[in-house]
Amino acid sequence: MDERGLTEQQIVRAIDLPDRLQTSVHSTNRFVAKKLVSNDGKQHVLLIIYEINAQETTIVTVIDTSKIEKYY
Repeated sequence: MDERGLTEQQIVRAIDLPDRLQTSVHSTNRFVAKKLVSNDGKQHVLLIIYEINAQETTIVTVIDTSKIEKYY
């Protein structure tokens, strides 16, 4: 998150209210939350890969990309 200049609030919002949500083909407890966001008038996609185990959510990685057509 720090490397991409994203706040915890942005990540939580993307997980709680994703535009699109996919389940991983490799693991039933791993998900990809996709959120279309606008920053400085430019749209980009946040891809949040996370896992849910018991009562804990673990962020695996965060991707911030301008390649909307490819990932959204």
